[in-house]
Amino acid sequence: MIIFAILALILLLILALLFFKMQAGIEYLHSGKEQKLIVHLRLLGIPIKIRIPLSSKKKTKKEVKKSENNTQSKKKLTFSRFKKICSGIYSAYSESKNDIKEVLSDLRQKIEFKTVDFKVHFGLSDAAKTGIATGAAWTSSSCLVSVINQMFGIKKIDLNVTPDFNRECFNLYIKSILILRPVHIISIGFKALKIVNLFIERMDLE
Repeated sequence: MIIFAILALILLLILALLFFKMQAGIEYLHSGKEQKLIVHLRLLGIPIKIRIPLSSKKKTKKEVKKSENNTQSKKKLTFSRFKKICSGIYSAYSESKNDIKEVLSDLRQKIEFKTVDFKVHFGLSDAAKTGIATGAAWTSSSCLVSVINQMFGIKKIDLNVTPDFNRECFNLYIKSILILRPVHIISIGFKALKIVNLFIERMDLE
């Protein structure tokens, strides 16, 4: 009987914690071939770090062979590859815009944004084209952050687009700190992960 009471008390405590507001952070990093999606939680002052696995696109034997034959060209971030990444973003958005609207609606109602960090560091194979692409990257990044700010009223925004004229690279870093109830994490998290994986696949970030 005592054991049952203890288990019931623990269960009630867990259920109660699910409805308390807490601070959470979402962090995404793409650097070279490395990709990370990490969720940071702080529950009753205890920091919790959860690494979220990102699905990778499965290739057929024909695609693998083609990829191996084009290894050198795939490694270079040329202007055409940069355009392909942008095209992938548009394609992913077109395909998932209804899911994005649903997630944004949930976020607007249930989550408060404290900070958003959005950093892009890139260099193309040509310095002149890197300069041209920098303007496009600043414009698109500013528009994206502006839309999010208008929807949620973010308290602090850190936006930075850094061109690298000396080497080829593409590094993307996104981190946000949110105030939410844990009960909302599961429903919103699964939808958001589906969208993130779609964007990664369409952008072909390998």
